Amino acid sequence: MDSKAHPEKLPDTIPFQDEFTRKFMVSPKEVKKGYYLFRSRTGGFTMLFPKDAKVNNGFYEKHGKYFESSLIAGVREQENITYSVDLTYEKRNITNEIDANLNLLSGYANYNGKYTKIEADRSTIYFAKNENDISVDNKKNIDYKFFAYIKSNHSPQAVQFIYKVKCEDAARGCHIDVNKEEELAKMLMKSIEFHD
Repeated sequence: MDSKAHPEKLPDTIPFQDEFTRKFMVSPKEVKKGYYLFRSRTGGFTMLFPKDAKVNNGFYEKHGKYFESSLIAGVREQENITYSVDLTYEKRNITNEIDANLNLLSGYANYNGKYTKIEADRSTIYFAKNENDISVDNKKNIDYKFFAYIKSNHSPQAVQFIYKVKCEDAARGCHIDVNKEEELAKMLMKSIEFHD
């Protein structure tokens, strides 16, 4: 969408009230309850985008039509939960090197284990998860990560996807339903559609 659109005429939600995030939104209509359609600036993929999140301008990078990196961040105030989705899109032959890309992803996610292969409609998802104790001063806080290498079955395109969730304020504590967060992460992963 046009980032210059009049915010007062758009939904009163974070993606449309944030000028930078608005550039990635396809339409102000929800495509699923609580979600809009996000289109990468390369045009290489679309995915569901939560209505309580925004794209962080300071962590955005794009090179031509072949590389794009973005960080989506959101807060669920009522639950005292903060989450992020770190996306790296590539359209190059190197995306066909699955093992090399999984090794890279494992390094970013601080993970040393196997991936589960999930066949989606037009892509293959290599999925894994882990958790890290990030507690400070006896204030318990766990950083849960659900991550994947999502490879197009029809072109040299892929997205490295890292979903992280934790308590926003560890002193207040929070309850993270790990199974629910995993399902949410997988739903977002499966929503990615590649475009040539």
